[in-house]
Order: sequence, then C-alpha cells, then structure tokens
Amino acid sequence: MTDFQSSLNHSLKNTLNLIKDSYKLNQIEITPLKSPLTINFYEKWLARDYHGSMSYLLSHLPYKKNPLLLDSKIKSVISVAQSYFPAVQAAEYKSPARVALYAHNEDYHLWLKQKLIEIIAQLQLQYPDELFLPYVDSGPILERDMAYQNRLGWFGKNTCLIHPEHGSLFFIAEILTSLNLDSEHDTFLALPDFCGTCQKCIEICPTGALIAPQTLKADDCISYLTIEAKTNPPVHLRKKIGDWFFGCDLCQTVCPWNEKVFRKKNIEKSDKISTSGLLSLEPQARADLVTYFEFLLTASHKKILKFHLGSPLSRAGAKGLKRNALIVIANKKLHELKPRITGLLSEAKTNEVTSEFQELAEWTLEQLNRD
Repeated sequence: MTDFQSSLNHSLKNTLNLIKDSYKLNQIEITPLKSPLTINFYEKWLARDYHGSMSYLLSHLPYKKNPLLLDSKIKSVISVAQSYFPAVQAAEYKSPARVALYAHNEDYHLWLKQKLIEIIAQLQLQYPDELFLPYVDSGPILERDMAYQNRLGWFGKNTCLIHPEHGSLFFIAEILTSLNLDSEHDTFLALPDFCGTCQKCIEICPTGALIAPQTLKADDCISYLTIEAKTNPPVHLRKKIGDWFFGCDLCQTVCPWNEKVFRKKNIEKSDKISTSGLLSLEPQARADLVTYFEFLLTASHKKILKFHLGSPLSRAGAKGLKRNALIVIANKKLHELKPRITGLLSEAKTNEVTSEFQELAEWTLEQLNRD
C-alpha cells in the first residue's frame, strides 16, 4: 500500500463516518468495484420471465454485467442504507388506503437523491478531481449486489437485504466513484445468512410470489401488481391482493429481524405493521377511504397526478391508482361506492372509461352484488 493510498483510506473512512452521523444513515460503506456476484442468478431470473412487463430490466442487463459501460473511470462503489420506517421524510398527504411502509414518506427518488448530491458535494471538497455518480433505484446497476458486497446485509428469503441491527426496512442507494482504494479492500467477507430455517416470508405471501427462497416471481407480487404493472391483475389474484392499495410489506413485517427492530424502537403493533389479511375499519376511517376512492374514480388523470405530486403513489400513475381503488373497493366491500361505479360505467362518452377499466369495474360490481 502506498503512503497516498493509506492516507486516502484513513481520511475517507473518517469522512464517511461523519457523513453517516450527519445524514442519519444506517450505514455508508465503500468497496472496490467488482464483478456482480449475482449476475448469473439475475440472468436466469430474466430468462424465466419472472420480471413481468418490466422490459427495461432486459435493456439494462449489459450495464449491470459491466458498470464500466456507464463510465470507464469508475473504480469503487459507495453504498448507503437509509431507514424508511418510522417515516424519516413523512409525506404531506397521508393516504387513508393501505400502502407500503416506504410510501408513508415522500418520493425517495427525490429526497434521497438530494442527500446523495449533498454527500457528493462534501466528498468533492476533499477529492475535487474524482468522479461521483449517484444512483437511487433509477439506474441500470445491481444495487442490492453492490450493497451486499459492501456488507449492508445478506440476501433474505424475501429477496430483500437484511441486516442484523437494521432489519430490511431501508432504502439502498449507490455512489459510483473513480476513487481508487488499496488492495486491502479487495477481500470480500459477506455477512452471514441468518435466515436459517425460517420460512415466514414465503408462507405469508398472499399470492405465492415467493416461489422459492430468494426467488420472486414479480408478476405475481402485490407490489408489482399495484405499482409496476400497466394492466389489470389476473382475476385469480384480485381477491388475494386484499386491501393493499399500493405495494405490500407482509414478507418484511413478518420477518423476525424486523420484529427485533420494532421492539428496539418501541414500535407497537398497529395497522401499519399488521399481517392480518383484511383490516377492519372504524367508521371515520371507512368514510375517509370512501371519499378518497370516490375522488380517484371521478377525477381526471391530470388532477390525480397533481394531487399525488411528490408522493411515491404517483409511480402507479392515475390509471393504476384507479385500478387499485376498484380492487380494494371490491375486497373491502365498500358498498357506498356502488352507485358511483355504476354511474361511471353508464358514462360511455368519457374517454377515460377504457375497455380495460370497464372490465375491472364490472368485476368490482359483481363482487359487491354477491353480498
């Protein structure tokens, strides 16, 4: 190791520790860029069409296999872990519908990306000639693989990274950099896999999307069906979605390692971390949900997107939120909205009542009429 590298390592370590404390991060670690350890598994996963309609994952493959295609100067990876529950950047609007825990925050693509930009600004004060590229779940890189190599967790059976102190309810972000570390960082020691014989995450998945340990069939996953998918869920999966309006946390909130974090943070059992299939609603909560869904069913796409500006819920798009509302209305038996759905179906002149929307609305009415 050269004197320069020794000095760089010591100085960088101190800087990263200060950044971790200053920005209230779970972890921040750096390692030399290496070949992805999980690339063969990932390629087989794509070949089996487990990625659903997310075709962009196929086009990203060359970059995920070789991040140097992004920039040949990249030498190292800084991985960041940021807890998101309890909310750290609470959303201004609290949806009355059941949403994934991360969606109780503002859109992390925005505020966490801003954190990375500020962190990079600090690093460039010390290393003005170096390259720093921020990625927050938005670029063609294998972020979990990089974070795994930086010891931010092990791959749980629910496919999430799990850390023995922080559980799995955290965002992962990366900074690819031209900083060149010494050879002592080349040794990779993975965190041990502490899942053991536990199968809770696999057993609780309502749709059976976790078809094997660490293997997710995305097009059966509630998070995919309510966020990424552009079409209606298959009929046989609709009831299994239950009251999940946006995303699903069951395979995480049932995890003993997250239960350990809940105890440590004195987080009491509540609707937010419940693993019950369908939550009962108090009269006011039910009224709020009916009002919200009525807005979604009747408002224009433009109004819906404006209303959810800055929220992760906008990821599903106005069409997706309308779709999700219809499924939850059916599963929660919100009969109050039956006249509204009937009215929508009779308004054939509106451009936004597509054949796909009509099919789902008719299915919803059928479920409500069965009672």
